[in-house]
Amino acid sequence: MSQYRSIAWSPDREQLETSNLYRFMQTEGISDYEKLIALSEENLEWFWDAFIRFADLRFFHPYSQVVDRSGGLAWPKWFVDGKINLVHNFVDKWALDPATAGRTALLWEGEDGTTSEYSFFRLYQETNRLANALSALGIRRGDRVAIFMPMIAETVVALYGIYKMGAVAVPLFSGFGAEAVALRLDDVEAKAVITADGFYRGGQKVGLKKVLDDALEEAPSVESVIVVERLGEGAAYQPTRDHRWQEIMNAAADEFQTVETDAEEICMVSYSSGTTGKPKGIVHVHGGIAVKTAEVGMFVYDTRPDDRFFMVTDFGWMMGQLPLFSAHTVAAPYVMYEGSLMYPDPGRLYRLLEKYRVTMFGAPATALRLLKTYAESYRQQADLSALRILGHTGEPIDAQTWNWFHSWTGGKAPIINGSGGTEVFAEIISSVCVAPQKPSCLGRTPAVGAKAVDEHGIPVPPGKPGYLVFTLPQPAQTRGFWKGPDRYLDTYFHLSPDLWWQGDMVMVDEDGYWFHLGRADDVIKVSGRRTGPGEIEDAVNQHPAVLESAVIGVPHPLKGEEIVLLAVLKPGVVLAEEELARHVVQALGKPYEPGAVHFVGDLPKTRTQKIMRRLIKQKYIGEPLGEMSSLLNPGALELIPLRSEGRGGNENDRGDYRHDAIGGQDGGTSRSGSH
Repeated sequence: MSQYRSIAWSPDREQLETSNLYRFMQTEGISDYEKLIALSEENLEWFWDAFIRFADLRFFHPYSQVVDRSGGLAWPKWFVDGKINLVHNFVDKWALDPATAGRTALLWEGEDGTTSEYSFFRLYQETNRLANALSALGIRRGDRVAIFMPMIAETVVALYGIYKMGAVAVPLFSGFGAEAVALRLDDVEAKAVITADGFYRGGQKVGLKKVLDDALEEAPSVESVIVVERLGEGAAYQPTRDHRWQEIMNAAADEFQTVETDAEEICMVSYSSGTTGKPKGIVHVHGGIAVKTAEVGMFVYDTRPDDRFFMVTDFGWMMGQLPLFSAHTVAAPYVMYEGSLMYPDPGRLYRLLEKYRVTMFGAPATALRLLKTYAESYRQQADLSALRILGHTGEPIDAQTWNWFHSWTGGKAPIINGSGGTEVFAEIISSVCVAPQKPSCLGRTPAVGAKAVDEHGIPVPPGKPGYLVFTLPQPAQTRGFWKGPDRYLDTYFHLSPDLWWQGDMVMVDEDGYWFHLGRADDVIKVSGRRTGPGEIEDAVNQHPAVLESAVIGVPHPLKGEEIVLLAVLKPGVVLAEEELARHVVQALGKPYEPGAVHFVGDLPKTRTQKIMRRLIKQKYIGEPLGEMSSLLNPGALELIPLRSEGRGGNENDRGDYRHDAIGGQDGGTSRSGSH
């Protein structure tokens, strides 16, 4: 179905010729984007060396080799002999240049209306203080320091301070329970944790320190805790272990010599969202993160110094840091918001976009569908004229939502739609601002070598779903799992040592446009036909009564699997299950007719707004649920029915979907996760 969409956006001459990609191609004497893709894949070393010069990324000591591939695709070594610190490139070089020291680096707003602004020089000073404070607490190069923090400005200072001193950051999602926090702290043997007493969300005060205190009973390696007093109440302090942020910052000097880390030196252990199995500690290094995030910022999001970058995200995942680094690559301001975008009303987001004159805005499809349903009147009254780039990532986006998002700027701005992951700290495939776009399409980016292949690793023909793989080493790909090199190899290289299995299902149409079909783990095989849930959900979400949906495949004695559809309807809407099933058949054909349709009030999601189809399926067929630490809205699981004969399920399933999603889902999607 997707392959028959027509082109909905193409860059005009000004958009093309002012873009970073176009300027780079002109510098390198390349005539068009397809030629750039070809050259970058033929000569990986040339591309990254040329990009580093173009972006003015600075090494303390130059590298002798761009990449050493002797370890194969699984174990490349990048920027051999080079010394670099990502903070030197994203903060220091701007703060120490009189021309840019006073530029705005960070604009923060709390849900309660509190605001703060940091210039690059102020951010530099605060980062230095934090590095000195950690040093005074006995933290040394290579020690792991966890960040269990909400979306507040101090979170940015904390991250940069850890990186600056050569310690290893361990981001933890602020919605985790004590058990999930303890598991990760113990796994990395964290020496310190930076947290907050709490934060504001949906008009409520959410405590954080008590969760950490409970977790630390099972994490004996932690010696020090630093607490930002965001709420100023309710936090218990343990003598000698716990320290107030403001007190240790006031006592620390604002000068610190940034550590010259090796390009391959570990800077972060970032735990995956855990949609399947035990969470993976994904290891990242300074050189790879610094170079790849800069490339994403300049070539994927086309970030420029006068942009203002705002993305609905969370610093517990890599998508908190990626847009921050994308902005700071070119000394552009990063906009950060603490609370619910639906509080005190659904117009909060649009007021933020207006107030801060945001030029680059990104959000997941789930959040966009909520805005489309509940905040359209606010959007129509908002001044969105500053928007230049729109962003979407993390899950498939249906064509209807894509077109609505595209209408925000009257069709002028491109939608940068990508699929990547924590494991590569970037996008693997993404649309870009120099190439035409079809609704919901992705596209190729340089020096990746992305392909869509079957279960044997053989490329699939146009129009057929396949597994997304890449064939060229990436600067920011994980250097393995913390304490788990064999698990790393088993996870990404089971097709072939020369194919990195990313985990998404994609399709390339006859015109060469890429489309995201969902996670490969969620692939449904009905009567020999293999399909990703994204294509079916796309058709379902086009029904005017549907807010969002999830499709799973469950065992069937004759078909192998049958399709089960769960849908959240818009408030006040009454719809028969049979009608929605007929809608799917009309859109996709009889083979895709759901064996059962259920209406539910919410769907379980990760903080990054990915629908957890694994948990839906396990709950539906009565299997043990397994690891759930990344689940944002556990109440949604209670709405999933157990499998019953025939279409529809029991009457207790009915009615939940008529609730007011702003109130009923604020514990989930409207609390705004990331990408």
